[in-house]
Amino acid sequence: MSSEQNKLRTEQLLRSLLRGKALIERQSIAGDWPAYPGGDRRKRPLFWVNSGDIDALMVDGVLVVTDRGVGLSNETRRRLLYGQSAREVVETTEFVPSGVERPVRRNVRGTVILRLAPQTDRQGDAVLSDAQITAAHRYTLDLLRAGEGRVGTVDLSAPKVDGTRRHDAAERAALARLDGHRALQHARSAIGSDLTRLLNAVCGANERLEAVERAETWSRGTGLSVLKIALDLLVRHYGAVPGKRAESIRPDHESMKKFA
Repeated sequence: MSSEQNKLRTEQLLRSLLRGKALIERQSIAGDWPAYPGGDRRKRPLFWVNSGDIDALMVDGVLVVTDRGVGLSNETRRRLLYGQSAREVVETTEFVPSGVERPVRRNVRGTVILRLAPQTDRQGDAVLSDAQITAAHRYTLDLLRAGEGRVGTVDLSAPKVDGTRRHDAAERAALARLDGHRALQHARSAIGSDLTRLLNAVCGANERLEAVERAETWSRGTGLSVLKIALDLLVRHYGAVPGKRAESIRPDHESMKKFA
């Protein structure tokens, strides 16, 4: 399928979610997940969505997890209502821990991190480094792999259309969540509880820094400074700088006292 066809399919999905006021039920197995009108599971599903597509759109900030299911983010909803696409995918590169550079596709409209990515300070330097952006995305992926948020239930004993059972898929999904949970706990141990709240809000819930500042009663404008401290720790934890190994680190709680 071409990129234009993918884009069209994504737009159709998003508009179907908007039109039906639908929420997607996250299930414990990979495959197609149902979208219910208003998130009401007593009703017939409006349609089914591939779980891989859902994960990709959640990483981009196009879809978000709510207490009733996965739905459109507020920003996506506004853009659809006012005729602007919720996705603008660009080609870029990132480094894996071994130092190898690889191409990636990112939606530059979707998340707080990607909105900060092109910004510069008064000296003309980038607000966030490439390594910090890479670390933020890895933390987001760990959140998704761990299945944080609402996970629906499914009858794993029921046969699929081809007559086979779902146990193998369920086991693979459970192992993937376990690996994601372990990776997430290691990352949180590296940054500490205070910075974990910030990263969960920004990288998980896609909350703006201004909202986090108000919630944490920080001085206005300090959210970015705290975010950069958190991302620097993640850079070291994940080994996001080319040529540098990941480190086993402990959070420096003293660095947070000036923001209290």
